[in-house]
Amino acid sequence: MQIILLAVVAILSIVLYRMLSGHRATYPFVRTTRVSRTEADSQYYTTEAEHGLITIDDDIVIVDGQEYSLRPKNESKAEASLQVDNGKLVSIHIQMDEGEKIFFIDPEHSLFSNYRRSYSNSEVRHIFSF
Repeated sequence: MQIILLAVVAILSIVLYRMLSGHRATYPFVRTTRVSRTEADSQYYTTEAEHGLITIDDDIVIVDGQEYSLRPKNESKAEASLQVDNGKLVSIHIQMDEGEKIFFIDPEHSLFSNYRRSYSNSEVRHIFSF
């Protein structure tokens, strides 16, 4: 019995270590804007006061359990891009089938210094500043 309990403790400690040592960062969003495009190239903007959490991991953005890639895959564009201004995450742009959805980060919790990633010169940068 003690061996089984010791094995369970060892497995849980490994899982906890991996969770805490990851590069995940979670940010609350306070508002979204949906950009819809019509066949005549018209754009419609719809802003809603939505609340939720966005998790940024190495190369993905997770919004409400849905994953979006920050890097291009198989000659297609990246599904998500980040807008950073003076070390603060301002918004996250997600490309969807019907258009684009922009998640605006809560300004009180937008410090972006804990999430860093290096890109080679051949890759497209998704982190930028205005």
